[in-house]
Amino acid sequence: MKKTLHKAQTERGVTLMEMLVVLVLAGLIFWGLMTQYSRSSTTAYDQNIKISTVLEAQAMLQSVGSEIRMLGNGVPFDQANFRIGENTLTDPTVTEPIQLATAAANTITFRLNETGDVFLLTADFDPAVNTTVSLTDVSTLDANDPIYMSNSVVAEEDGFYAIIQSVNTGANTITLDAATYVYSPGATFAKGSILEEVPLVTYSQDASGINRNSGFGSVLMGPNSTMTLEYLDEAGNAVALPLTTVSIVDSLRAIRVTISHDSSNALSDGTPFTAVARQTYGIRNLNYLY
Repeated sequence: MKKTLHKAQTERGVTLMEMLVVLVLAGLIFWGLMTQYSRSSTTAYDQNIKISTVLEAQAMLQSVGSEIRMLGNGVPFDQANFRIGENTLTDPTVTEPIQLATAAANTITFRLNETGDVFLLTADFDPAVNTTVSLTDVSTLDANDPIYMSNSVVAEEDGFYAIIQSVNTGANTITLDAATYVYSPGATFAKGSILEEVPLVTYSQDASGINRNSGFGSVLMGPNSTMTLEYLDEAGNAVALPLTTVSIVDSLRAIRVTISHDSSNALSDGTPFTAVARQTYGIRNLNYLY
């Protein structure tokens, strides 16, 4: 009887020990799994922040760069009588594709036909005689828009700049402010000449980030971001600032844009993540000699 009782107690003791070992092992395994899960969650959290920040920086870079690549589009400075810095004009600065006075390492103002719209003159226009221009369509034009005209399509070599004073949608005409006229001496623009709206576009930065303004007020397009511009010649060497008419025509062939963007949320260690995106953009519209 005693032998049987001792055997039963021994069996119960072994079973209890086994249970304790199992519980300890299970706890260790659970702790390991939770630790691994926590590490994986932290890694995933940080990785998501890094990826989104990089994508935001690249998106800003492409927005700035795509317009810089096309700067000067719409300005007829390929016309022999309206080239960059043409000294026969009353105001040669209207032919500057980049505003020389403001070009800097983190600011650039340039002329660009943003929409790509091109309007045809439906009647001859002589700036020395009148202020009304007849066009195929005026629906996207507004008062105070800056416009350029070129008579290249009718085999002439002239250009014209002015500000729209008013728009008549019923008659498809615009009235220009004669006080703003800048054009090649003696130039006329025959039916079939082209007109384009070409505003000044400015990219700059302040404490909030990167801003864009094309005449309708500044828009914050890159919060927590900075922009650096490097003006380059054909060999990739820096063109010295301040830019000049000569350096634009003879040397400037590309602009390298660098965007640094801080994440809106901190990483798991409490620090922000900074993404850097950089690309060099060749300029398509400036390769014209005097």
